[in-house]
Amino acid sequence: MKKISAFLITILLFGFQKTSAQNYLNYYETINKAEIANLDKEFKKSDSIYQVAFTLVEKPFKEDFLLASINSEKLKDNQKTFDYLKKGINNGLTLKQIKKQLQEFKKSRKWKELKKEYNSIRKNHLSTLNLPLREEISEMIRKDQKARAPIFGGWKQMKKIDTYNYNRLIDIIKKNNNKWPGFSTIGEITPKGKYDVTKNITLMPLHFKEEWVEKLKPYMYEAVLNGEIYPYQFARIIDYKNLKCQIYGTYAYSEKYEVGEICDCEKANQERKKIGFETIKDFYRKIESEYKCRIKK
Repeated sequence: MKKISAFLITILLFGFQKTSAQNYLNYYETINKAEIANLDKEFKKSDSIYQVAFTLVEKPFKEDFLLASINSEKLKDNQKTFDYLKKGINNGLTLKQIKKQLQEFKKSRKWKELKKEYNSIRKNHLSTLNLPLREEISEMIRKDQKARAPIFGGWKQMKKIDTYNYNRLIDIIKKNNNKWPGFSTIGEITPKGKYDVTKNITLMPLHFKEEWVEKLKPYMYEAVLNGEIYPYQFARIIDYKNLKCQIYGTYAYSEKYEVGEICDCEKANQERKKIGFETIKDFYRKIESEYKCRIKK
């Protein structure tokens, strides 16, 4: 009986994980549609799509709430903007980020109301996180960058810091039920948006050895499918190790800096779909840059 029960639990958990992964893949796809509608200046359509997206998963991303609020500001709907921002703050959005983006909303009464509630909502968000681990990882990132500063760094120092950071990450994963320490554990540390890895945990693997990245890859991949890191952050790490022939195409082509083409744009889009990453065309439209596909012989 116990064996049967254990088997059923395993099946249920596996089914739940598959459902969770599919939910986030649907979420990523829907968010992309909302962002494209915004770029096309179809603000009402974009808002409708955002509303659908936010029902697909239990914890939407703070950056998506911010983009939804920027879109609703175009509709001059202060109440809706307020609601999006409040939910975003509850998921890690900060006033500093909001202030830089929403000029018109800051003139409204709802902005004053939001500021009054901010500290309470922020406190509630932080209470759900492992703050000691969050601070430790932030310190690991600071040391990663300091080792690469001309004054403080050097090859030996970088090697020492990278080795420590890798081993510590492996240890953290083991203690975190073999899960990547993602958004639900340390919060969404993305001060410059979803297409940036500065001051984010995914900055460190950029400097790891290829074999280290390969060992971390399954944990990061699982984290993407379960809404613990952004698809872009995972793809960026993989591409950094293949700059001369990118797999996902996260780096804009630059002959000057020897950043290579995307190996196979058709295959890249197939790989992107597996992790919920928007198409190459949509991605480069959003970041207002260009890409180059390797010509097939």
